[in-house]
Amino acid sequence: SQYHKRWIKSIERKVIQRATHVIAVSHFAAHITQQHVLDKPIDVIYNGINTGLFFPSVDRKPQYPFRLLYVGTWRKLKGVELLAPIMQALGNDYILYYTGGITAEKDQYHIPDNMINIGRLNQQEVIQAMQTADAFLFPSKSEGFGLVVAEAMACGLPVVISDSSALTELVDHASTGFLCEKDSIDDFVQTIRHLKNHPELCIEVGGNARDIAAIKFNVDDMVDKYIELYTKISLSN
Repeated sequence: SQYHKRWIKSIERKVIQRATHVIAVSHFAAHITQQHVLDKPIDVIYNGINTGLFFPSVDRKPQYPFRLLYVGTWRKLKGVELLAPIMQALGNDYILYYTGGITAEKDQYHIPDNMINIGRLNQQEVIQAMQTADAFLFPSKSEGFGLVVAEAMACGLPVVISDSSALTELVDHASTGFLCEKDSIDDFVQTIRHLKNHPELCIEVGGNARDIAAIKFNVDDMVDKYIELYTKISLSN
């Protein structure tokens, strides 16, 4: 209920305000917290992924139709209502595999034929789906971090994502991924078409994405930063 949600948020606010140290998973999340919860310094430590599990396929090559992948919950916040019009505009030279599951079935009446519902996936199935895709499509409107985007990058995929929230911190536009205007179907369509028409760009950007994911979003680096911070706090008390 709305009452319980407000009660939980109130408890969370009180806990955060009593904390001697606060950590956020992105600069975007830190900024929002400082605006609405407490005005104090917040450290940023990005979420980490196991880049030994999430890695590129060794024999990746362009596919026909051009194979797109969406992994995420079927919610408007994730921009899922944009997927159908994007794929309708792209046409039959493109196909999108998406994790809609039962939740997406209510929208099935307007889903075009070049969209395939692959249901809910476990971790290994997600990795396999990423390793067999040409590009990752993620038009989410707001993310505190965007873990699935980092996972796709680690798998060597060029990611096509919204230029919003914490997603802007994950990629350098046209170098390690592509940032599209939020809610702009045309911007997503044009970017994806450009990728398909330039397969060498997919390889280059995907390789850059893998490199930056291994450096910036590696779980071992995340753990080291938390240990360093905890040690610093412990010594100061």
